[in-house]
Amino acid sequence: MSKITRRDFIRIASLMGGASLFAGCSLFEKETLVPKYIKGAPSVDVIETTLGVDTRYSICSLCSGNCGISCRIAQGTLVKIGGNPYHPISKGDPLTFETPLDKASKVGASVCAIGSSGIQTLYDPFRVLKPLKRIGPRGSRKWQAVSWQQAFKEISEGGNLFGEGNIDGLKTLKTSGQGLTLLAGKIDWGALFFLERFVSAFPGASFARTDEILLEAKERQSVESIFGTGYGPLDADYRNVSFLLGFGSTPLDSGRPLVSIARQIADARLKSSCMSWMVVDPRVSTSSSKADHWIPIVPGADDMFALAIAKALFEKHGEALKQRDAELEKITKKYSFEELASCCGVESQIAFKIAKMMTQAGPKCAALCGSSILAQPDGEQTARLILTLNLMVGSTPGSGGLLSLNEEMLQHLRISIPGQSGPKFEAIPLPPENRGLIMWEADPVYDSPKEMAKMLSDKKANPLFVAIDRTITESAAFADYILPDTTYLERWDVCSLPPSCAGPGFGVRSPVVGGLDPKSGLYFPFLPDNLIMEDILIQLGNSVGLKEFLPDKNGKGLNSWQFYEKVFSSAASYIDRQYYGLDQVSRHQVDNIIERGGIFPSSEVKAVPIQPVAVKIESKETWSVNPQPNKKDEKDLVLVAYTLPFHRSPRSGVNSWLLETLPENSLVINPADASKRNIKQGDNIFIQTFDGNFSARIKAQVSPGIKPGVVAIAKGFGYKGSGASTNVIDELKSRGDKPRSAGVNFREFSGQFPVKIKINKA
Repeated sequence: MSKITRRDFIRIASLMGGASLFAGCSLFEKETLVPKYIKGAPSVDVIETTLGVDTRYSICSLCSGNCGISCRIAQGTLVKIGGNPYHPISKGDPLTFETPLDKASKVGASVCAIGSSGIQTLYDPFRVLKPLKRIGPRGSRKWQAVSWQQAFKEISEGGNLFGEGNIDGLKTLKTSGQGLTLLAGKIDWGALFFLERFVSAFPGASFARTDEILLEAKERQSVESIFGTGYGPLDADYRNVSFLLGFGSTPLDSGRPLVSIARQIADARLKSSCMSWMVVDPRVSTSSSKADHWIPIVPGADDMFALAIAKALFEKHGEALKQRDAELEKITKKYSFEELASCCGVESQIAFKIAKMMTQAGPKCAALCGSSILAQPDGEQTARLILTLNLMVGSTPGSGGLLSLNEEMLQHLRISIPGQSGPKFEAIPLPPENRGLIMWEADPVYDSPKEMAKMLSDKKANPLFVAIDRTITESAAFADYILPDTTYLERWDVCSLPPSCAGPGFGVRSPVVGGLDPKSGLYFPFLPDNLIMEDILIQLGNSVGLKEFLPDKNGKGLNSWQFYEKVFSSAASYIDRQYYGLDQVSRHQVDNIIERGGIFPSSEVKAVPIQPVAVKIESKETWSVNPQPNKKDEKDLVLVAYTLPFHRSPRSGVNSWLLETLPENSLVINPADASKRNIKQGDNIFIQTFDGNFSARIKAQVSPGIKPGVVAIAKGFGYKGSGASTNVIDELKSRGDKPRSAGVNFREFSGQFPVKIKINKA
């Protein structure tokens, strides 16, 4: 394979047709403890050895796992996505940085089904081709294509843009110093740093985040309240943990990164000192089916079960405890084991067994909670209670059972990049009123259909709404302007490693198709009227005179590549100094890092041992618990939601390969509950909230793998955007794709789970 540099690594891509080759994903790669028969097909893929097929490495963005990917490019067209052998997520024994690219291209690595389907994200026939301006009422899905020049001018200057009265443009908002909000969802470190820089340069602007990020903020706050500032998010140290206790934590279903964690768990379960594993969840997930014990709990009673375990630790294993929380111990004495067990729907003896296993594991214990716990009304306290169990038996990040996200390098970059430092913004929800709203990588209407649709359709509360997006999502359908964005396969970014990797380094996302002008550094994607988000905001910033947003004091222009070149260069210098002792001579050039999809020193230098966190329990606040008896009403059914390994979000869920795997979700119901209602497998049923605000038709999946009285629905279905609904652009109707709208969006029921529902046979 010929050497590819940033100057010539991208050629102009061909048109969209023909990019439909697909290769199965191999979960395990060259792991001695894993049986050979599940390593994947031994034969060589012909694409790997075909002349004229280039390999370009990048980072996936279809979930937050940040897996390394290898992209096979034939005549400018992406034909296959596999795993990156240089990346520690994609390969258990990653190649060293010095391994030649031509050798690496013949080495396999892992990628999940979602990652493989990224080809369909790139070549989605419903991508927005040009800037769009609404020509009907908000939400009417009627659009007119306009030029970039017109879009930038109107968004900046405002005016009577839609025949509905004058609207303030960004120039007016800049002068007034109030009213602009930028909303973003799950994004990587480089884009986050860029957006924070933009918001800090725009007078009075605020930075809002979606529910998913607010949930992650809750997780971080919970972790930091127990282990101290700078720790979080957490994950299990799957290579060393002896006892894993997961409350709604299902790493084989929703693990991020799924492939890497699955590989580590498989090894841990096959070792002579096998990892013991318990999953607390109302439903049998893939994870609980592979664990030693599944504990079917009453939804929302996780705090009571954690309290029962704490009580067992205090009363049965007091001499073995490393730390005691006096306030928590006082509360446990108020309730008997029988009372707590009754609230949870779990036998009291199970709490004794878990307490014994935790004390035996000690520092190699990991008690974790999933996002479903944090999403509950008292989720943050429940998370703190579960995490405190670790401290009681001496388990802290680095001690053998737990790992924390390594952010040392990224924190250094924040203050080291010349001319690019800016404040770090705390996650806040989207305000109900915004004089100007710019949205990127977010779809709040899908996440909260009724509330957000009402908010975004209100022109008085949000008079100017600009969506930067690659498709017309459920939220973008309410925008005044849609500015066509590129996909993750057509942009740069700096991507942190998840906690499960534990080592230093970072991933580099870079365009694998499209073109790069070697003189200006401007990137042009294969869809000629699309732009990278950073270039869109840079041009908007220039149009309103954001001088502070320029990269240097002499007023020289900036583009996305110039921004990321600074970031990559600073990161490479830090790695060289920190891990190779090089101060003057740079060992890792930016081109080399891009070509390998990142840099991961732990694969080639002796990693510094992780030091356990020294933490002492301090009762900072009174624990507030309120045991609720488990009332058995045969008419009540409690609905919970769960994540599938191959459906995560609208960003990937509309890809046909994934929809063909499971075209629609169903309602999982216990056989006893189904029999009482004369429901059989595959029957059509109606589900409805008790307040009558929402009802839907769905098929029944009768399964013993769910607690009686509980029903469950999978996330990632029932789309109304991203090609699922009809749009009219320049008077041409683009009909929606029915398979994309199949199933039910669980968010239609409630913003918080669990929620009571009633069902009837159709």
